[in-house]
Order: sequence, then structure tokens, then C-alpha cells
Amino acid sequence: MEDKALQTIRYKLQKRVRRLNSAEYRQFTPFLRQFFVFINSMPLLSGVREYLASQGDKYDVEATVNSILNENKDLYGETEEESAAIGYAMLQKALEPNQGETVIMNSCGYGDVDERLEAFRTVFLEPFYEYIDEHLDDQHVILYLLKKYKHRCEWFHAERIRNLITSETARGEKNAAADLYEYLHNAGVDFNVEPKSASGIPDFVTEQIGDDRIIADTKLYWPEKSKGKSYIVKGFNQVYTYTCDYNEQFGYMVIYNLANDGIRFLLPRSPSTFPSYTCNNKTIFFVVIDVFKYEDSASKRGIRKVVDISEDDLVAVLSDESQ
Repeated sequence: MEDKALQTIRYKLQKRVRRLNSAEYRQFTPFLRQFFVFINSMPLLSGVREYLASQGDKYDVEATVNSILNENKDLYGETEEESAAIGYAMLQKALEPNQGETVIMNSCGYGDVDERLEAFRTVFLEPFYEYIDEHLDDQHVILYLLKKYKHRCEWFHAERIRNLITSETARGEKNAAADLYEYLHNAGVDFNVEPKSASGIPDFVTEQIGDDRIIADTKLYWPEKSKGKSYIVKGFNQVYTYTCDYNEQFGYMVIYNLANDGIRFLLPRSPSTFPSYTCNNKTIFFVVIDVFKYEDSASKRGIRKVVDISEDDLVAVLSDESQ
């Protein structure tokens, strides 16, 4: 059964899209503006929207939009994601001051005002809406939120996170995890803290969203406290095991780095923001958050030691555990 909170978000989204689809020409732009105010007010929706917007350069969306508006070309994306990215860009163009009528009239072929508006909805609004709806409960939202959390910690809260960890060493990992839980909860992710699986206790698993759960674990990279490379590699095995226990495709490992060492994952390239490793149809994403207290500015630190974690390291720990 789908999570009730997500059901509510989907219902509100569908209601606003129905309103746009039934709007008359003069109503469409004001309703569209209200539609995006709603999306921006819902972190899960805005997370998908911002991820989609970040893909614009990959598809050269700006050039496509210019061709549609200035050369009267009928251009469509080769993939659903590209169509959604073009649709989003066109909707934003329609919201620019005094541009709504021009964009709608110039972007969709021939016919009267109502016919062009209907074509605009079909070609641009529908792909965008369908993309948002279909990606609400997959890893894109979580990855986006984890990226924002990483930046939040490193740019604004590094000292506070360090204090959470070092002020109570025995519970440092749990304290940092609690900060992550609070952030995700405030962003709209519902979760149960520390449910038990057959193999132990993961850091959090979100409440049911469709048939999926989110499996995540937090670890410290802190060699002086015996939490070095081997500890991180064992943590990977832990997350992988949880994905197997819950029969989930994705797992997330959030690593707080309290050392002057950099952590580099030597893994096959992935299209994700974060490095990831896939084994037996289970994909684990690695999110490293640097909260080490540097004495010097970045320009004066010199060459940083880097600790490499390779595919062989991950394969080896899985092989050891299976024996």
C-alpha cells in the first residue's frame, strides 16, 4: 500500500494539473504560476523538479527552446526525461513577464487560441507532470536530498556536526545520524528509526512508499578512533545485506569524514551525483560528508592524502561474508 503522505501529495498534484487542463486561455498562466508555487512548497516535488532542471545541459534544452520559439520548429525529446526537461523549460518561459501568450501561440503549430493551448498542454505540461509523478518514490528524490544535506553540513554546519560526534564519542555516530533523520523528516520523508531486520539494525528505513523502502546507514571515517578504511568497507557490506533483507534495489551509505584524508571510490562511472556500486541488482550509493576541522585555508593545505576504496575492496568483503 502506498504511503498516505505520498498519496496526499499525489492527490494535490493531480488536482492542480486537472485545473490547468480545464483552464481557459486567459486563466492558464495565472493557474500555472500557482501550480509552481505549490510544487516549490513541497520538498519532495521540488526535489524532483530541481533534479530534472539539472539535466537541462545534458539535452541542450536551452537551444531546443529557442528553436521552438524563434524558428517555429516542432521539436520533441528522444526520451521521456528529455521531453520532460523541455516541457519544464517551456512552462518556465510561459511564466516570464508578459510572455505567456507569446510562448503558447508561437510554440504549438497552427489553429485558434484554444487549439494551441491544448497542444501546449499535451506537448509540454503532460510530460513534465508525468515525470514528476513517476519519480516521486524513487531514488532521485533521496539522492537530491542527500546532496543538499551534504552541502548543508559542509558549508554551514560542519562545526555543529563535529561537536555532535566528538562531545559524546560512544554515541557520535548515532548523534550524526539523528541530524540526518531530522533533515529528511523536515524535507518530507517519512521513516521509522531503527527497525530490526534479520541481520541487525539499519540507521533508518522510510515508511512504506509503494512497495519500496529506503535503506540507509551512517558511518564515521575516523582512523584515530579505529574507524578507517576497513570500517567503511564493512559498512558497505552492512548496507548491502540490508538491501537483501528487505529485497530493495537501492541502499545509501552516508559517511562523515573526521580525518584530513580524502576518500576516493575507484568504481565504474555512474550517472548519479554520488559514486555507487552495483552487485546482484543491488546499488549502493556513497555520500561522503567532510566535517574535518582544517587549520589552514584550502589554498594553504598542500596535497591531501587520499584513501582509495576500490571495486576489489568491495567485492572482497562480500566474498568474505558469503563464505
